[in-house]
Amino acid sequence: MPLVTVKSKFQVTIPAGLRKDIDLREGDLMEATLVGDGILLRPKDVVDRITAANRIAARLAAARPSPRDRGLTEDEIMKDTVEEISASRRERRARET
Repeated sequence: MPLVTVKSKFQVTIPAGLRKDIDLREGDLMEATLVGDGILLRPKDVVDRITAANRIAARLAAARPSPRDRGLTEDEIMKDTVEEISASRRERRARET
């Protein structure tokens, strides 16, 4: 098990092998959580909201209605969409447990 040294400003260097294993790069953000008698560092992905919103808007603008949605009202399409998202989230949570 690799050891690290706590430097004067409470900085530590994560050993190269561990960084490579999780593809950690300079500038990446990590979440620190107190776990028992230690600290768990977990890489976090950050999304720029404006860029994400622009990408979603572009995709929506280019989207064509599904043949199964033809003839449905906006409310019916929204209800179906919410049900599909809920089912997808339930499946993801079941896989994560």
